[in-house]
Amino acid sequence: MEHHAEVLQGGRWYQHGPSWQDLAAVLLVLGMVILMGVGVRQMVAPLVVAHQPGLSLSPAALPLYTLRTVTRMLAALVASLIFTFTYATLAARNRRAEMILMPLLDVLQSVPILGYLSFTVVFFVSLFPGNVLGPELAAIFAIFTSQAWNMAFSFYQSLKTIPIGLDEASRSFRLSAWQRFWRLEVPFAMPGLIWNMMMSMSGGWFFVVAAEAISVGNLQIALPGVGSYVATAIQQRSLAAVGWAILAMTIAIVLYDQLLFRPMVAWADRFRPEDTAAQTVPRSWVLDLFRRSGFAARVAGPSWSHVAEGGPREADAATFRSSDPLVRASPRSGRALARCHSRGRCLRCVAARGIRPRLALVGRF
Repeated sequence: MEHHAEVLQGGRWYQHGPSWQDLAAVLLVLGMVILMGVGVRQMVAPLVVAHQPGLSLSPAALPLYTLRTVTRMLAALVASLIFTFTYATLAARNRRAEMILMPLLDVLQSVPILGYLSFTVVFFVSLFPGNVLGPELAAIFAIFTSQAWNMAFSFYQSLKTIPIGLDEASRSFRLSAWQRFWRLEVPFAMPGLIWNMMMSMSGGWFFVVAAEAISVGNLQIALPGVGSYVATAIQQRSLAAVGWAILAMTIAIVLYDQLLFRPMVAWADRFRPEDTAAQTVPRSWVLDLFRRSGFAARVAGPSWSHVAEGGPREADAATFRSSDPLVRASPRSGRALARCHSRGRCLRCVAARGIRPRLALVGRF
């Protein structure tokens, strides 16, 4: 049985049925999966450097080019996130490693992108000969160098500024290093890290031309994308094509901001310390859509209940005074009642009974 899955109306409990939110959530997820699948599929095609097809400056080709560029940037963002979690964590926890890794990070971020391309392109092309995956990895690595350093510094700074009270509470709970990382350090750093991810993603647009229009020695490779489209338009002095490219970039930025970053910002606000909480709570229509949909709850299971309906902060405002600790007011309508099927052990029900957890950040997120 789903957590808070039944609503009391007219003295009887009713199960939520499929709604338009469920249909919209399913279509949104399927659409994103299909688009990413199309973009990834284009990255493993055969490559013949001497007989590359010329890039088309037709506006009809821009949607596919934009999709491939955004796919590369998202892949670089995932790689940057993995690098951030490993590199910054090692530097923050090990004093000797910190003395080496942090100055090295300063040096790495000062190297221009063309400096990395000069030796990585040959390596990746030779790693996957005859396949476009080699140049694609070189382009992703070039974009990675424009994203990773900023995120690593942000995560490192967050780990070094964890309040002593939270650190002592995590020790009193006897959390392992793995549990401490995912239940304290990552949630505490999440608000700042997400904003730096947005900045890194935006900074990557400045390097897509150099990353996609690869030119090292006698090797000339133009990967289909917005960057190579702009490079071709500049070579042919087509201002109209440059205008179409700017329009495509604007639409792409708005889409991934609304579908990816805004939901992440709204979700991560729950981990912000109370003394630094924003006066205006960030909202996202995508996150609200999934919260109102039963599709995510069916897929994610009971863990989704801690994300749905806004988490502990909004649950406090919707607390219902009842003798039954398992029955509370629904945050959606304020009138209907919702029954907790985890026997009141979830964080929201604990808050409703007035029992404050000793460590707000330790728990599921």
